[in-house]
Amino acid sequence: MCWSKPVALLKLCNTPATIYSPFPLFAISLFLISHKELSVYDFPVMFAGIVVSWLLAFPSNLWNHCNDLKEDRAGGKKTILTQDISMQKIALFISVLLYACSLLFVYYLSIEFKRPIYLYALIWVIATWWYSDNLILKKVIGFRLKDHYLGELAAYSTAMPMYTLSIWLVYSDLNLKGLLITLAVFFFSVSTLLLKDLKDISGDMKAGLKTFGVVFLPSQLVRYSCYFMVLFYLALLNLITLSSYGILVIMIPFVYFFKNTFIHMYKKDWVLGSGDFQALKHMGNSIYASFIFLGLSAFI
Repeated sequence: MCWSKPVALLKLCNTPATIYSPFPLFAISLFLISHKELSVYDFPVMFAGIVVSWLLAFPSNLWNHCNDLKEDRAGGKKTILTQDISMQKIALFISVLLYACSLLFVYYLSIEFKRPIYLYALIWVIATWWYSDNLILKKVIGFRLKDHYLGELAAYSTAMPMYTLSIWLVYSDLNLKGLLITLAVFFFSVSTLLLKDLKDISGDMKAGLKTFGVVFLPSQLVRYSCYFMVLFYLALLNLITLSSYGILVIMIPFVYFFKNTFIHMYKKDWVLGSGDFQALKHMGNSIYASFIFLGLSAFI
């Protein structure tokens, strides 16, 4: 196997690129906000949390691509899996192997830190597996969560808080700050869920799926996505999660989002035009800035 094929598979493990991977911004932010003081002895713990974030994200992404071949072909997507049939079984094996490695590693950390990390990671694995699974569970149960918007909502509402807690418990005991950040991530993940299918509407329709992008109007999805983003910031802006100066820092991306996305779309009655994708890009920028500032706020 030439190097281009492993690289292409690694790329799928990180597709789409998010705050979780390939750069572990989310894990680093959680590490910083969970520690009031830092020493050189804390960095192995930070790295352990980063490894957990990767080991949970990589197989879920790859497993999703393995199970979405029909939709990807219908949408005209070109990946190593749609173009090279010989790689499909290899990708399946690697995704299952990564899932197993993630559970073994978090079980080891659970024993090491005496925290039930593995319970939350196991729920994440089940939710993300079922979300994408076209090959096993769909044949037994008759449906997969990704095929219907209610299943998507259930999967995201379950998986993302579990992902957050799996990393948080590597760094700290479960406390009110961790729960508030988990709540904020829940709101943020629902916000992104509502918009993620907009670019795949034609492919989802051809595949017969009833995703948010197929069932609801883009204007409805943009409106409620913005509402959930406001809830995301409101969940963060408190003196339990942040210091008073930290609140002022997080207000910067909040104001940026509110001005460039929320107010912009509100004035247009939420109707999404071809020139409005820049406004949605501003929302994405605010998310990245929020987690950068969230980590930095630990030092303020």
